[in-house]
Amino acid sequence: MKTKGCLIITGALLIFMGLLTLAERSFAEGTTPASPASQGFPSFEVLNPEGVVQIEPTVKLNGHPSSLEGKTIMLRWNGKHNGDRFLNRIGELLVKEVKGVKIIKSWEVAPETVEPITGSQERSMELMKKLAAYKPDLVIGSQAD
Repeated sequence: MKTKGCLIITGALLIFMGLLTLAERSFAEGTTPASPASQGFPSFEVLNPEGVVQIEPTVKLNGHPSSLEGKTIMLRWNGKHNGDRFLNRIGELLVKEVKGVKIIKSWEVAPETVEPITGSQERSMELMKKLAAYKPDLVIGSQAD
């Protein structure tokens, strides 16, 4: 394995040195050096793989509320392991720290919305409409993966 690597490096150095010799000779003679492609060497075009994509927003996002005081916050759980525990703790902290906050736990008020994978956009929209009927100001979700 080491021998093969050494042979490759040695070959590359010999080619490079040969190109330098040609360039030096051409420079000394006052001519421009021949391109490697014209000498029978392969040529490569270097491309920048960074794509530039212009993404235009398809929906208008709601702004962040300046305060959570007096807001109704829905906790949305999709049924995955321990997600409810995480959201319960978030709810406890919000009630303790934010004056007048109302917490709605989606899995308690609409247990049919606890679904890890809906399988379709239509089903997802159906579930979200059920939750939107509770008129939350903010929804906090947890996937718990």
